[in-house]
Amino acid sequence: MAQDPAPLPHGHTRSVADRHYAIWRSPGRFTKNPDLVQAPDGRLLLVYSDNDAHWSRVDQILTILESADGGLTWTKLSEVDRAVLARGDERLVTPRLSALSDGRLAVLVDRDDFGHFHEDQPCGIRLYWSRDGGRSWGPPQDTGVPGFEPDRVVELPDGRLAIVTQLVRRRSQEIGVAIYDSRDGGRTWGELGSVAHDGYHRHCEGALAVLDGGRELACVMRNENNGGWPGFVAFSRDGGRNWTAPAMTPFHFHRPYARQLPDGRTLVTGRNALGGSGTYAWAGDLRREAGHYEPGGPYGEFRARFADGALEIANGEGLDCRYRLLPPESSLSHVLFEAEVRVEAPDGEPPAHLAVSSLAGPLYIAPGWICLGPDRNRVDLRKAADMRPWRRVALEIKEGLLTVRVDGQILVRSGVGPGIRPRGPVYSAYPRGEHVSFGSAGEQAGTSWWRRVRYRAVNPTQPDFRFDWEAASGQYPDRYQRERLTLVHPNVHPRVRGWPDHGYSSWLTLGDGTILLVDYTTLGDEAETGHLVAARFRAEDV
Repeated sequence: MAQDPAPLPHGHTRSVADRHYAIWRSPGRFTKNPDLVQAPDGRLLLVYSDNDAHWSRVDQILTILESADGGLTWTKLSEVDRAVLARGDERLVTPRLSALSDGRLAVLVDRDDFGHFHEDQPCGIRLYWSRDGGRSWGPPQDTGVPGFEPDRVVELPDGRLAIVTQLVRRRSQEIGVAIYDSRDGGRTWGELGSVAHDGYHRHCEGALAVLDGGRELACVMRNENNGGWPGFVAFSRDGGRNWTAPAMTPFHFHRPYARQLPDGRTLVTGRNALGGSGTYAWAGDLRREAGHYEPGGPYGEFRARFADGALEIANGEGLDCRYRLLPPESSLSHVLFEAEVRVEAPDGEPPAHLAVSSLAGPLYIAPGWICLGPDRNRVDLRKAADMRPWRRVALEIKEGLLTVRVDGQILVRSGVGPGIRPRGPVYSAYPRGEHVSFGSAGEQAGTSWWRRVRYRAVNPTQPDFRFDWEAASGQYPDRYQRERLTLVHPNVHPRVRGWPDHGYSSWLTLGDGTILLVDYTTLGDEAETGHLVAARFRAEDV
């Protein structure tokens, strides 16, 4: 099996990255968003979108591949449909494939997000049916289901078909997740219930999983707030009509894919948004761990170790070690972020930082000064301070006043946001995807040492949050993710051009217990091209 370049270290203790292999390339094209099923005759089938680029400007071809040897080799079976933008076709986005118990195959795909994201816009989600094992496909069927980025068609134990979709609700002008069902085999669809929508969290890309033989449904969701927020999960015990309040998950995957394993655990895969870049897997009891938040860690290569009772973080070219925490709700939150830290840097530049999302900071920490915000020449926000010995640094936000203290002495008082950008009187902490974070402050030379970090966010409506960490524990701040998330396919490498692209995965358990996962990636490819990969591992590996 051909192997992609070796991954860079992410600090995670679990990895099956050495078991991935390329399965399909379309020369000069971007092969995107594969979805995998097993046909009744045992063949493996996947659908993907064959594009001219990630966000296509010319055309897309919905393509079916088949494998007769358990996913080792693949051949093209058929084309479902194609869209040519020059002739006025709408862009096809994310296809999903389902194998139903009556022998039919279904491909679900959404069209151009911008034309169909609102609940009052026309339906953009189409269905295609095959009755001959994927060799030929009927014409597109408009489902009447609004929104975009739906999950695949899921067959429920009582025979109904279900689709989870995301859409903007008119009353909040914010994204939510809803479930639609069909009682006539997919001919007509109607809204069954709202899975998650509160006007604050941007719940999206829901993955519907049938648990315990159908006694319960789970919907694992991406949170488009980003900025340190995790994913969420909601549960239904009445077939999807009513759902529990969404609860945080200890991971944040973009485009999560969730199914229950034979051992009873739920396996979730997706693009990791709170730690090492790549496609990762989490397996566990979703019910028991719902509501469990865990900090995120470095995205790429970093250098950190325990030395002399402290966590030592070394800066340098290509290194970035930041630990990410849950953001406050808004500028009305009361925030206290404290650290016992010292720094050294040969050029006097700041090797360390503290940041409270877009509300405060980053606070840069250099050997001879601290500075709130990126403009290091602002005399009102840059203050002299000897940060080479151990110091207690504190950022506090209370009633719109931002205070910076070093060893209890107030050095900076400012309005929230330190005047860097225009703000309203009350604003959210998440819009730009910025994080509450601490650690290194860039690639310049220097080292920081951290003994303890304490963070509190008392929120007006969202749950309060607290984080306490000490180096004396011998545990890294992102210990849970290091131990519980499994790297399946990496996508950080010097040959990657631009932001790594990957993470719309799906998987199934083969008859011998092997888990076969498929995904797309840009690892090692030229700009605006990508290819499909697979990985083979077992349940005990995650």
